[in-house]
Amino acid sequence: MRPRSRQNLKIESILAGVYSSYWTSVAAFSGFMAIYLSHYGFSDTLVGLTASLISLVAIVSQLALTSFLDARPHARIRRAITAVYFVFLALVAALALLPMPTIAMLLVYALAGGLSNTLPALFNAQAFQFINIGVPLRIGWSRGMGAITYAVVAFYLGRLLESATPGILMPICLVLSVIAIAAVLLVPHPQEAAQDEAIPSLAWHAPRTSLRRLLASNRVLQLFLLSGIFMNAGQSNVFIFLTRIVEANGGGKADLGLAMFIQAGVEMPAMLLSSWLLARFRARAILTFSLMAYVLKHTVIYAAGGLAGVYLAMALSLLCFGLYGVTAMFFANDAVRHNEKARAQALVSATGAVSAMVGNLTAGWVVDTYGIGRLNLLCLLLQVVAFALMLLCAGLQARQEKHPEAHLREA
Repeated sequence: MRPRSRQNLKIESILAGVYSSYWTSVAAFSGFMAIYLSHYGFSDTLVGLTASLISLVAIVSQLALTSFLDARPHARIRRAITAVYFVFLALVAALALLPMPTIAMLLVYALAGGLSNTLPALFNAQAFQFINIGVPLRIGWSRGMGAITYAVVAFYLGRLLESATPGILMPICLVLSVIAIAAVLLVPHPQEAAQDEAIPSLAWHAPRTSLRRLLASNRVLQLFLLSGIFMNAGQSNVFIFLTRIVEANGGGKADLGLAMFIQAGVEMPAMLLSSWLLARFRARAILTFSLMAYVLKHTVIYAAGGLAGVYLAMALSLLCFGLYGVTAMFFANDAVRHNEKARAQALVSATGAVSAMVGNLTAGWVVDTYGIGRLNLLCLLLQVVAFALMLLCAGLQARQEKHPEAHLREA
């Protein structure tokens, strides 16, 4: 492996470019979604509805694409990613250039956002194509670069929006998306990286597993995904209505940009350490600790009496998604069979989409009806449920490892 360490670093660097360019475009497209859509007359309830439709599109497109890819182990994921990007690019161009009535804008924005949210699952599946054939990539830092670039772009966009109209966001997203497509086209095929070595996961042709069978036969995955649904639902306040949290604590658009910078920027150190942590602790232990940190973060948000409390809560993201993001990818990858791995990554992403589909719509209504404080309390309670479910998941996996024969009989 030593002679090819330079090649591995090159692949990691290309993947870092893929993640980074994607998340910069996301910062422009949806990082300020509530501000952008409100500028065009959307109420908070309508913003929540748009976010829910985005999630619905993401669920359908993720599962359709990854099912197609799992059935074809030799397929080039890069082609699927590029195709999604070009459709996204056309939709963003329409938003940037064409005047639209509210309903048309809602539908176009939701379709574009759903396709954009499909991409992380494909990126992760692409990265694990290399890992599953024995190429020892350290994708923690690659994924972490996405967090830091998102943080930097969000910070400067927040400052820009103090003096510029929110309509500037879509042209910026167009430029960043073109750069993202260029980064994707640089990713090599896994067979090229493997050179002459055998590729077990590509040579082994297991019987086709339906999505229903995948879920029904894997209770650990069921509990993990259910925990993810509650965790993501409990983030509707910071995902969609962080601007309302900042406003309630006396801040403006520049303060929102700083809060986004802190929240995303602190994730980088934890992602850099992910390989080190996974070599020393079980993924389930890291995930359980991370979900406990989510409970703490949302407790601070609920109790915040000013911007200092908001910034402190955002800094706790170091222990939240900073630990959860990469570890969840490995947990899902190791929990399924060879011919289920792309769909496993899609299911991890889909948990966020499923919860957002219901949670964001509800969140918009709660903010319009009761205010952001009530939503913060609701999100805290959802994080407590997510933590409890992860404890159950970790306990079940530990028991299965002690008694694997019982697990095999169930499967």
